Amino acid sequence: MTDDQVRPPAGRHDQLRLSYVIGTYPVLTETFIDREIKQLLDRGADLEIVSIRRPRTELSALQRELSRRVRYLLPVSWPRLLRAHVVAAVGRPRTYFGTAAWLLSRGHDGAPRRRTAYHFVTGVYVADVLRERRGVHVHAHFVDRAATVALVASRLLGSTYSVTAHAREIYVDAFLLRERIGEASFTATCTEYNRRHLASIVGPRVAQRIVRLYHGLDLQTFLGVDPVASPDRPLLLAVAQLTERKGLRYLVEACRLLRDRGRAFECEIVGDGPLFETLAAQVRELGLDDIVRLTGPLQYHDVVERYGRAFAFVLPCIVAPDGDRDGIPNVILEAMASAVPVVSTPVSGIPEVLRDGDTGLVVPEADAIAIADAVERLLDTPGLGLRLGTSARTFVRAEFDLDRNIDRLAQRFADAGAGALATPSGGTHA
Repeated sequence: MTDDQVRPPAGRHDQLRLSYVIGTYPVLTETFIDREIKQLLDRGADLEIVSIRRPRTELSALQRELSRRVRYLLPVSWPRLLRAHVVAAVGRPRTYFGTAAWLLSRGHDGAPRRRTAYHFVTGVYVADVLRERRGVHVHAHFVDRAATVALVASRLLGSTYSVTAHAREIYVDAFLLRERIGEASFTATCTEYNRRHLASIVGPRVAQRIVRLYHGLDLQTFLGVDPVASPDRPLLLAVAQLTERKGLRYLVEACRLLRDRGRAFECEIVGDGPLFETLAAQVRELGLDDIVRLTGPLQYHDVVERYGRAFAFVLPCIVAPDGDRDGIPNVILEAMASAVPVVSTPVSGIPEVLRDGDTGLVVPEADAIAIADAVERLLDTPGLGLRLGTSARTFVRAEFDLDRNIDRLAQRFADAGAGALATPSGGTHA
């Protein structure tokens, strides 16, 4: 089932009650969760957010505001943790011991069961933290530890449970997927590619409860962004976590090729991650210090400003050796909404938005020559970038409107038993 088959609610969300469970929140690179939460709060939803860990990085102004309403589990209160387990074991022994036995007896595909035991312990603690919200729908972001924790908590709270599946946790270290998804009232995922992959794992009965719900963009943010590229030094822009799956080493190599072909340009790679020093060393070794700049992480408004200066947005995603891959990188959607021509690869869900020669240029993965050729095509073909950018912006506005997509998610929550949605007449919308 696709998101097009989900009917949007007639009213707002002031009778919708939810408890969110997230591993670490907020995270600078996960702004799609911020947008979702803010939209639900702005519409009046009663939303409680529980995060296992505190953020370890710099936050945006919005994230600092949202973090003030988050309940953090760590550092743990050991007396409260012990009390939570005693109360659960004595008060609901069948649920407590039965859930622990069920989780630990499942196949783990080589993953250590002690991790699941830890997540069970955490889930009992979350149930105690949320004990005043019994019966309130519990939703987890990411089908990883957060999903196990939310599953355990929902059983002890007598609540329904759902999960959003993203990318890495589906393809890397993806144990207990059948259990985490099979127990959910519904599973949302951000690409059709992901939906089909998950459906192939869980079987047809459970697959009926997996829905594709694209991340929405606040399109108002990009209304005034009209790229004005420098005619002398056009800017190639990439925004990403600096990880293997982003394929940025091929972008750096493409920059070397473009320089050797006599092209004048500059390239900015915005973001941070484990490959920062590796990429910096590659830039130095290729003598690209005066062309390629690694900016580190930037605030959201600074990234939007970069879109307005970019000649092209290049993100050559790959499937990493460990199987890690993106869904649809939100930065690709942001560039498209900004009418910046995008160059990327046919990996995962990217072809769902990037149609070669229509909404962008698609090149083979791990191919620096193809990236350089695509950039040259944009440089040498007057009007191509404008045509691609205009078509991309139109497409994103039609498919990724935040308001509409949040309505679809809220309807899923309501249908799962999270609560009633108010109508203007004061009744409910079923």
